[in-house]
Amino acid sequence: MGRSAKMKRQCRVDILLVTYNGERFVKSQVESVLGQMDSGCRLLIRDDGSSDGTLHLLRKFAAREPRRVVLVDDRGPRLGLCANFGRLVEHSDADYVVFCDQDDVWLPGRISTPLERIAAVEQDVGATTPVLAHTDLVVVDENLRTIAPSFWSYINIDPYHGSRLNRLLIQNVVTGCATMVNRALLRRAFPIPRSGAPMHDWWLALVASAFGRIETIPAKTVLYRQHSTNHVGADRYDWQYILHGALEVVCHSWVATCLRRSQLQAEVFLQRYAASLSPTNRRMLSDFVNLSKTGFFERRLLLVKHDLFGTSRLRNLGWLMMV
Repeated sequence: MGRSAKMKRQCRVDILLVTYNGERFVKSQVESVLGQMDSGCRLLIRDDGSSDGTLHLLRKFAAREPRRVVLVDDRGPRLGLCANFGRLVEHSDADYVVFCDQDDVWLPGRISTPLERIAAVEQDVGATTPVLAHTDLVVVDENLRTIAPSFWSYINIDPYHGSRLNRLLIQNVVTGCATMVNRALLRRAFPIPRSGAPMHDWWLALVASAFGRIETIPAKTVLYRQHSTNHVGADRYDWQYILHGALEVVCHSWVATCLRRSQLQAEVFLQRYAASLSPTNRRMLSDFVNLSKTGFFERRLLLVKHDLFGTSRLRNLGWLMMV
């Protein structure tokens, strides 16, 4: 038996599931999760104040599977998606954490595939190195009919080149519901700032890129369900999307919104980690945070110098023209 197999059996994995009015889909998701859990796994769930039957369903699962399902019922105020995941992280002491959305369905390998990759990286560089592993997803409709076999292709992102810190500052290419992280990354990244970090997966990706490793795995491990109440969805990259993007560029709205959001997150990131960043990354972050204070031509030179672009050519063109 190989060393990676031994590590897989001995380690502990916590799956963090946050819910809010997810009665329609949460049952199938929890069942798909339980189908992959072995004795070293635990499902932690926190409901964020649902007004439908979600909490009733979750309590039934917790009563039926008390050793495997833990319902964190702290009856606190609504936290929102990012802070809700943060609350569950506070309750987790596992070596590895998997993030889980209420309306998806897991495919075989959702736990084992990223776990084996992270274990291999830790064997190479040590368990104190922050590691994030994420996979591709299958985009499906609310009845689980395939819309697109690859989420990455569907929204036209390059998660390999996009996982560099400079690229991640502009565009997140890591999807939280297809992600696993190790304990070293959680220690380094949490608590996630309440102001400045739009999403937990984006913040974790920045920290992993700056101080550890991002492992990009092309396997599909999640049926990523699209429906009318998605908190975050998948926008297809087709001619309508391109036309809409072009109009946004012309109207300057996308560039202004993207710049404000990205700069705020970069500023918070720089404030927290300035002393630990490499001189190159510290300079890049500082230049980006202060971009609006520079002149027209200097701004564009700094974008090119630091390669501060996303993965869409059209939006990169608009970014370069309008920033």
